[in-house]
Amino acid sequence: MSAASTPAPRSKSPSSSKPSGSRQTFFLPMLVLILGFGTFEVYQVMTMEDQLDEVTQAVDQMDGKVKHAQNERAKFYSLAKAVLLLAPQDPNAEQIAIYYKFKELQDAQPELMAQTTSPDSGLTNATSAQPAATTNSAPLVPSEATNAAPLPAPAGSAPK
Repeated sequence: MSAASTPAPRSKSPSSSKPSGSRQTFFLPMLVLILGFGTFEVYQVMTMEDQLDEVTQAVDQMDGKVKHAQNERAKFYSLAKAVLLLAPQDPNAEQIAIYYKFKELQDAQPELMAQTTSPDSGLTNATSAQPAATTNSAPLVPSEATNAAPLPAPAGSAPK
């Protein structure tokens, strides 16, 4: 054989502690680590989207209840305001205002009692801006205006 076809002998030097056949790379461990982190991030994003969907559905279900509660609250305050406006002329309205403590409510929350309902809520004001028509008949005494019995006096108040 000629010297050109024979490979050069490998030197086995004592300074090299690694065997010459094993060459280590970090490609596969790093690939597995990056794939693991990517999978974990995808899982977290999907979980967050699921939670967002659940919360959105819960808010959508509550939206109707909130609007209903706001409408009921507006009705209550408009009725309380109407009773307070009627109280000086009508003793029954005054008894209702005293019994349900509408005057204290008006003092505690004047901005709520002054609220008007929004036009899109479907609620209308019970009082009209036009004056009432005059008649030739004598005005009715409030106790004769209805067949209902007068309201009981609230506890702690003197009878009239």
